[in-house]
Amino acid sequence: MQSQQLPGSEPGRATPRRKKLKRPADQSGHEEPDDDGGGGEPLRGGGRKARAAQTSAAGTSAIRGLLREFFEQQLRLDVQRQEMLERRARERMLFEEQWRQSMQRIERERLVLEQAWVGREEQRRMREEARAETRDALLTSLLTRLLQGDL
Repeated sequence: MQSQQLPGSEPGRATPRRKKLKRPADQSGHEEPDDDGGGGEPLRGGGRKARAAQTSAAGTSAIRGLLREFFEQQLRLDVQRQEMLERRARERMLFEEQWRQSMQRIERERLVLEQAWVGREEQRRMREEARAETRDALLTSLLTRLLQGDL
């Protein structure tokens, strides 16, 4: 007697016997054919080739849908990245402009302070020269009086 092969098992390989579950019969008492693709009558909706083509088309359309979503997401990410780069460029230009203006303002302040310092230094020198002249005049008058014997 020949041992019964289970669907999907390899021929020539001994497998333990399992009880085969019966599918419920329809109202007429006939069992429906197994849907395991193992021979038998062709299915009502076409056949194995038609089903494989439908499955292949469905898989292809699913993959295309996934690819479309992926590329759309990449496009959105690229647009966001570009917008971010443009925003950073504008911020950098604004920062550089503010920095330039700040440096110009500091340079003007430095020039004003330097001019004020030069002015104060000039006044100090003039006062020092005036003091030196008065001191020289006093010393000269004292020496002339001493030499003339007035004191």
